[in-house]
Amino acid sequence: MARWVTVQTFRQGWYRFWQDCRKVPPPLWRRWAGTLAIGLGLCTVVTFAIAAWAKGHADQGLQDWDARLLPVLAESLPLSFSRSITWESPGNLLGMLPIVGGFVGIMVARSRPLLAATMMVAYGLQFALVWIGWGYWNRERPDLVAGGVAASGLHSFPSGHTVVVITVYGLLAYLWCQASRSWVERLLIVLGVVFWIGMIVSSRLVLGAHWPSDVIVGAIVGVLWLGTVIVALKRVEDGA
Repeated sequence: MARWVTVQTFRQGWYRFWQDCRKVPPPLWRRWAGTLAIGLGLCTVVTFAIAAWAKGHADQGLQDWDARLLPVLAESLPLSFSRSITWESPGNLLGMLPIVGGFVGIMVARSRPLLAATMMVAYGLQFALVWIGWGYWNRERPDLVAGGVAASGLHSFPSGHTVVVITVYGLLAYLWCQASRSWVERLLIVLGVVFWIGMIVSSRLVLGAHWPSDVIVGAIVGVLWLGTVIVALKRVEDGA
Protein backbone atom coordinates (compact mmCIF):
# COMPACT_ATOMS: atom_id res chain seq x y z
CA MET A 1 0.00 0.00 0.00
CA ALA A 2 2.73 2.44 0.97
CA ARG A 3 4.65 1.62 -2.21
CA TRP A 4 1.53 2.21 -4.33
CA VAL A 5 0.94 5.60 -2.68
CA THR A 6 4.58 6.56 -3.23
CA VAL A 7 4.46 5.59 -6.91
CA GLN A 8 1.20 7.43 -7.48
CA THR A 9 2.46 10.54 -5.72
CA PHE A 10 5.63 10.51 -7.81
CA ARG A 11 3.67 10.05 -11.04
CA GLN A 12 1.30 12.89 -10.22
CA GLY A 13 4.18 15.14 -9.23
CA TRP A 14 6.09 14.33 -12.41
CA TYR A 15 3.00 14.99 -14.54
CA ARG A 16 2.41 18.33 -12.83
CA PHE A 17 6.07 19.27 -13.20
CA TRP A 18 6.02 18.42 -16.90
CA GLN A 19 2.83 20.43 -17.49
CA ASP A 20 4.24 23.43 -15.64
CA CYS A 21 7.48 23.19 -17.64
CA ARG A 22 5.50 23.57 -20.85
CA LYS A 23 4.10 26.86 -19.56
CA VAL A 24 7.56 28.40 -19.33
CA PRO A 25 8.53 30.07 -22.63
CA PRO A 26 11.10 27.95 -24.53
CA PRO A 27 13.54 30.89 -24.92
CA LEU A 28 13.83 31.09 -21.13
CA TRP A 29 14.58 27.38 -20.89
CA ARG A 30 17.24 27.74 -23.60
CA ARG A 31 18.83 30.68 -21.82
CA TRP A 32 18.82 28.75 -18.55
CA ALA A 33 20.23 25.57 -20.06
CA GLY A 34 22.80 27.42 -22.16
CA THR A 35 24.15 29.31 -19.17
CA LEU A 36 24.41 26.12 -17.13
CA ALA A 37 26.16 24.33 -19.99
CA ILE A 38 28.75 27.08 -20.43
CA GLY A 39 29.27 27.37 -16.68
CA LEU A 40 29.63 23.61 -16.30
CA GLY A 41 32.23 23.59 -19.07
CA LEU A 42 34.23 26.32 -17.37
CA CYS A 43 33.96 24.59 -13.99
CA THR A 44 35.12 21.36 -15.60
CA VAL A 45 38.21 23.03 -17.05
CA VAL A 46 39.06 24.69 -13.72
CA THR A 47 38.50 21.48 -11.76
CA PHE A 48 40.70 19.47 -14.12
CA ALA A 49 43.42 22.13 -14.10
CA ILE A 50 43.50 22.25 -10.29
CA ALA A 51 43.51 18.47 -10.05
CA ALA A 52 46.39 18.24 -12.52
CA TRP A 53 48.34 20.88 -10.63
CA ALA A 54 47.72 19.28 -7.24
CA LYS A 55 48.67 15.79 -8.43
CA GLY A 56 51.82 17.15 -10.02
CA HIS A 57 52.83 18.96 -6.82
CA ALA A 58 51.88 16.19 -4.39
CA ASP A 59 55.49 15.02 -4.16
CA GLN A 60 56.83 18.57 -4.29
CA GLY A 61 55.57 19.75 -0.93
CA LEU A 62 51.76 19.53 -1.08
CA GLN A 63 51.52 16.14 0.60
CA ASP A 64 53.95 17.14 3.33
CA TRP A 65 52.04 20.38 3.90
CA ASP A 66 48.77 18.44 4.23
CA ALA A 67 50.35 15.90 6.58
CA ARG A 68 51.65 18.64 8.88
CA LEU A 69 48.46 20.71 8.87
CA LEU A 70 45.79 18.02 9.27
CA PRO A 71 46.67 16.92 12.85
CA VAL A 72 46.90 20.57 13.91
CA LEU A 73 43.45 21.35 12.50
CA ALA A 74 41.94 18.18 13.95
CA GLU A 75 43.02 19.25 17.43
CA SER A 76 42.41 22.99 17.18
CA LEU A 77 38.99 23.15 15.52
CA PRO A 78 36.09 23.64 17.99
CA LEU A 79 34.63 20.16 17.49
CA SER A 80 35.17 16.85 19.21
CA PHE A 81 35.53 13.63 17.26
CA SER A 82 32.13 12.34 18.41
CA ARG A 83 30.32 15.59 17.63
CA SER A 84 31.97 15.69 14.21
CA ILE A 85 30.25 12.41 13.36
CA THR A 86 26.92 14.16 13.93
CA TRP A 87 27.90 17.35 12.12
CA GLU A 88 29.09 15.62 8.96
CA SER A 89 25.74 13.82 8.53
CA PRO A 90 23.86 16.78 6.94
CA GLY A 91 26.52 16.83 4.23
CA ASN A 92 26.54 13.20 3.14
CA LEU A 93 24.47 11.64 0.36
CA LEU A 94 21.69 10.30 2.61
CA GLY A 95 21.54 13.52 4.61
CA MET A 96 21.20 15.70 1.51
CA LEU A 97 18.56 13.69 -0.33
CA PRO A 98 15.62 14.60 1.99
CA ILE A 99 16.58 18.28 1.75
CA VAL A 100 16.87 18.26 -2.03
CA GLY A 101 13.81 16.06 -2.47
CA GLY A 102 11.74 18.15 -0.07
CA PHE A 103 12.66 21.39 -1.84
CA VAL A 104 11.91 19.93 -5.26
CA GLY A 105 8.58 18.57 -4.03
CA ILE A 106 7.54 21.94 -2.59
CA MET A 107 8.51 23.76 -5.79
CA VAL A 108 6.56 21.26 -7.90
CA ALA A 109 3.51 21.67 -5.64
CA ARG A 110 3.82 25.46 -5.98
CA SER A 111 4.18 25.25 -9.78
CA ARG A 112 7.74 26.58 -9.80
CA PRO A 113 9.29 24.20 -12.34
CA LEU A 114 12.37 26.31 -12.99
CA LEU A 115 13.41 26.29 -9.34
CA ALA A 116 12.70 22.56 -9.06
CA ALA A 117 14.77 21.85 -12.16
CA THR A 118 17.57 24.13 -10.96
CA MET A 119 17.93 22.29 -7.67
CA MET A 120 17.93 18.90 -9.39
CA VAL A 121 20.56 20.01 -11.90
CA ALA A 122 22.68 21.78 -9.27
CA TYR A 123 22.68 18.72 -7.03
CA GLY A 124 23.15 16.20 -9.80
CA LEU A 125 25.90 17.85 -11.81
CA GLN A 126 28.08 18.73 -8.82
CA PHE A 127 28.84 15.02 -8.65
CA ALA A 128 30.27 15.20 -12.17
CA LEU A 129 32.72 17.89 -11.07
CA VAL A 130 33.79 15.86 -8.04
CA TRP A 131 34.27 12.75 -10.18
CA ILE A 132 36.65 14.65 -12.44
CA GLY A 133 39.06 15.06 -9.56
CA TRP A 134 38.44 11.53 -8.30
CA GLY A 135 38.98 10.06 -11.74
CA TYR A 136 42.14 11.99 -12.50
CA TRP A 137 43.82 11.55 -9.13
CA ASN A 138 43.12 8.45 -7.07
CA ARG A 139 44.35 10.08 -3.90
CA GLU A 140 44.26 7.95 -0.78
CA ARG A 141 42.44 9.13 2.30
CA PRO A 142 44.50 10.23 5.30
CA ASP A 143 45.11 7.89 8.23
CA LEU A 144 46.64 10.43 10.60
CA VAL A 145 43.55 10.85 12.80
CA ALA A 146 42.32 7.85 14.82
CA GLY A 147 44.11 5.56 12.38
CA GLY A 148 41.82 6.67 9.55
CA VAL A 149 38.78 4.97 11.10
CA ALA A 150 36.43 7.71 9.79
CA ALA A 151 38.01 7.89 6.32
CA SER A 152 36.07 5.99 3.66
CA GLY A 153 37.65 3.96 0.89
CA LEU A 154 36.58 6.44 -1.79
CA HIS A 155 38.91 8.89 -3.50
CA SER A 156 39.94 11.85 -1.40
CA PHE A 157 40.46 14.73 -3.84
CA PRO A 158 38.41 16.92 -3.83
CA SER A 159 36.05 16.78 -0.85
CA GLY A 160 32.62 15.83 -2.12
CA HIS A 161 31.03 16.91 1.17
CA THR A 162 32.40 20.41 0.69
CA VAL A 163 31.18 20.75 -2.89
CA VAL A 164 27.67 19.50 -2.22
CA VAL A 165 27.00 21.52 0.95
CA ILE A 166 28.16 24.73 -0.68
CA THR A 167 26.01 24.00 -3.73
CA VAL A 168 22.78 22.98 -2.00
CA TYR A 169 22.81 25.12 1.14
CA GLY A 170 24.25 28.05 -0.80
CA LEU A 171 21.42 27.86 -3.33
CA LEU A 172 18.79 27.64 -0.59
CA ALA A 173 20.33 30.66 1.15
CA TYR A 174 20.36 32.64 -2.10
CA LEU A 175 16.69 31.92 -2.80
CA TRP A 176 15.73 32.76 0.78
CA CYS A 177 17.61 36.06 0.57
CA GLN A 178 15.88 36.82 -2.73
CA ALA A 179 12.49 36.29 -1.11
CA SER A 180 13.30 38.37 1.98
CA ARG A 181 12.83 42.14 2.13
CA SER A 182 14.67 42.59 5.41
CA TRP A 183 18.42 43.18 5.33
CA VAL A 184 18.62 41.91 8.90
CA GLU A 185 17.01 38.64 7.90
CA ARG A 186 19.35 38.37 4.92
CA LEU A 187 22.37 38.96 7.13
CA LEU A 188 21.21 36.29 9.56
CA ILE A 189 20.63 33.87 6.70
CA VAL A 190 24.12 34.41 5.32
CA LEU A 191 25.76 34.10 8.73
CA GLY A 192 23.72 31.02 9.56
CA VAL A 193 24.53 29.25 6.31
CA VAL A 194 28.22 30.13 6.52
CA PHE A 195 28.30 28.73 10.06
CA TRP A 196 26.39 25.60 9.02
CA ILE A 197 28.65 24.90 6.04
CA GLY A 198 31.75 25.70 8.10
CA MET A 199 30.81 23.20 10.80
CA ILE A 200 30.12 20.43 8.28
CA VAL A 201 33.39 21.06 6.47
CA SER A 202 35.32 21.32 9.73
CA SER A 203 33.91 17.99 10.86
CA ARG A 204 35.54 16.28 7.88
CA LEU A 205 38.94 17.55 9.01
CA VAL A 206 38.40 16.68 12.66
CA LEU A 207 37.43 13.16 11.61
CA GLY A 208 40.52 12.98 9.41
CA ALA A 209 38.35 12.05 6.42
CA HIS A 210 40.08 14.51 4.06
CA TRP A 211 43.35 16.31 3.60
CA PRO A 212 43.15 20.12 4.02
CA SER A 213 43.84 20.66 0.31
CA ASP A 214 40.89 18.38 -0.52
CA VAL A 215 38.61 20.72 1.38
CA ILE A 216 40.15 23.89 -0.08
CA VAL A 217 39.72 22.68 -3.64
CA GLY A 218 36.22 21.41 -2.82
CA ALA A 219 35.33 24.92 -1.63
CA ILE A 220 36.67 26.46 -4.85
CA VAL A 221 34.72 24.04 -7.04
CA GLY A 222 31.56 24.43 -4.94
CA VAL A 223 31.64 28.24 -5.09
CA LEU A 224 32.24 28.21 -8.86
CA TRP A 225 29.37 25.82 -9.49
CA LEU A 226 27.03 27.69 -7.13
CA GLY A 227 27.90 30.91 -8.94
CA THR A 228 27.03 29.26 -12.25
CA VAL A 229 23.64 28.14 -10.97
CA ILE A 230 22.84 31.59 -9.58
CA VAL A 231 23.85 33.31 -12.82
CA ALA A 232 21.58 30.94 -14.77
CA LEU A 233 18.64 31.86 -12.53
CA LYS A 234 19.35 35.58 -12.77
CA ARG A 235 19.56 35.42 -16.56
CA VAL A 236 16.12 33.83 -16.63
CA GLU A 237 14.77 36.50 -14.28
CA ASP A 238 16.21 39.21 -16.50
CA GLY A 239 14.77 37.58 -19.60
CA ALA A 240 11.35 37.25 -17.99
